[in-house]
Amino acid sequence: MQYKEIEAANLEEARAKIKQEFGDRARIIRTNEIKEGGFLGFGKKRVVKVLISISEDELLKRYKENLGISNYLRNEKLQTSQINEQNNEKAEKTDTNKKTDQNFSDMLTYSILMEKLNNIEKYMHNAETVKKEVLAPVLSEIKDILKQNEFFDDFIEELITKIESTLPLNKIENKLEVHNFVYEYLKEKLEPLTERKIYQNNIDKNIMVLVGPTGVGKTTTIAKIAANAIREKKEVELITIDGYRIGAKYQLEKYAELMNVPMNACEDNLELQRIISLSTADLILIDTIGRSQKDEIHLVKMKKLLESANEKISYVLTVSATTKPKELEKIFKNFEMFDYDNIIITKNDESETIGAILNKVIERNKGIVYYTDGQRVPNDIEKATVFNIMAKIKGLDPNVYLTHANF
Repeated sequence: MQYKEIEAANLEEARAKIKQEFGDRARIIRTNEIKEGGFLGFGKKRVVKVLISISEDELLKRYKENLGISNYLRNEKLQTSQINEQNNEKAEKTDTNKKTDQNFSDMLTYSILMEKLNNIEKYMHNAETVKKEVLAPVLSEIKDILKQNEFFDDFIEELITKIESTLPLNKIENKLEVHNFVYEYLKEKLEPLTERKIYQNNIDKNIMVLVGPTGVGKTTTIAKIAANAIREKKEVELITIDGYRIGAKYQLEKYAELMNVPMNACEDNLELQRIISLSTADLILIDTIGRSQKDEIHLVKMKKLLESANEKISYVLTVSATTKPKELEKIFKNFEMFDYDNIIITKNDESETIGAILNKVIERNKGIVYYTDGQRVPNDIEKATVFNIMAKIKGLDPNVYLTHANF
């Protein structure tokens, strides 16, 4: 989006100038009538200044049109010059004045066109600077809020563009209107992602495998999910394939003992297949080896081990809220080999923001099934809803949260 100020004697003349120069796609943002000129306060003239926005597509179209006219004039001048060179000296002397007038007219037209082209190039090359200068204060504020919540720049720009193209100017200047629009926009994106089913009730055996980087809290999260499933009268069994981390098996054994559920450990394909096939549990939860998102070879080996079970497996990516935004893309991408549909956000109590994670789940269409915010089992875990996820976004007007509160 580009911006320009048009000056004219009145609004009708300004509109005519806008239509002539930029076409029908230019949008009037603000008009201002002032007095200019005169001497000692006398003889001032009324002028109208109109601020307009023009889409980049329209600017490019006008640029090409003017460039075409300019090239046409150059070609005409070249052809005229070639013809004149073929004329005899006498004819050239006779028509000197006429040719001078015509050349002057062509040069004047060409000069005006080149001035317009230079102006258009100036606007195109300085688009961001111009946009910042005229960006409404409320939009600047909302950009800062979204950045503080660690949303990515391209997502923020997309949202700002959506606000500009949807809300009229009087609402863009209203803080509550803009904040409410942002809340509704994010809610609309996140709501279907928080309504995904955690496991299927119409099958005999649900197998849920938690995958993710080292240190995100997979083992503790599995214990919390198991405890809540037991409360729902489900039969649960725990399995670990993490035979490398010291104490991993012991930790899960202790949780299984406290909850009085069976727990098994295995490190090879046949053993895993045997354990799953013999299980009568409604829900089998599998704890996996913590692997770096960069350790692709071991991730492939782990997937082959899990696939040996010959059962339908639901993979869930476990992501810590403390993960740096620049690392998230690698995590989401490299664990994609597990065909996970959902994620669990852990360690919310250790981070102020989860905007970068929300940005990624929206971008990749992944569901959010749980979030955890502490170490207590079976507490400190909640099923994700659009309302408790939206509560993690900080900085919007309190009245917006009150309006959407789910009491």
